[in-house]
Amino acid sequence: MDAGEFPPALSGRVAPAATRIRRSRPTERYYIGRRPRDTEVYIVTATEVARLQHPGYQTSTAFDWGDLTAGALELAFAMLAHTTDSRPPDPICRTFRAEVVARLDPAGFVLGEGDIALWLLTAFSEGDGSDDAPPRDGSRSRRRRAAGWLRARVRRR
Repeated sequence: MDAGEFPPALSGRVAPAATRIRRSRPTERYYIGRRPRDTEVYIVTATEVARLQHPGYQTSTAFDWGDLTAGALELAFAMLAHTTDSRPPDPICRTFRAEVVARLDPAGFVLGEGDIALWLLTAFSEGDGSDDAPPRDGSRSRRRRAAGWLRARVRRR
């Protein structure tokens, strides 16, 4: 046998490694907001850059962040809709605006889609202690509807 040849007993073990197919991981997407002159929000992956479309959730107000503004609600809706490929319920949009979008640096931000997914998985969990006393404004039923919507999104993935 030559030095470059494999013994017949090993050739069956080596061949599959050369033909193994690697599954690619889904590319992480990032939302990047900046304010050079006008407010701009982009979706960035390893291979693409695209402007986040403004779907006009409640108004045509320009995207905003770093405060509890109408533009921040528009941005919250746009990012959640893009991340989940669906229309998020109003309680989720408002909570995401208050807990995430309003806290972003007003000068600019980078927010990973994985961060949004993690927030979605934990924000309306039933064990958060918020259901101890029934609220008078009906928010418990809204919270349950929001949690049901989240569970449906998670099951689809």
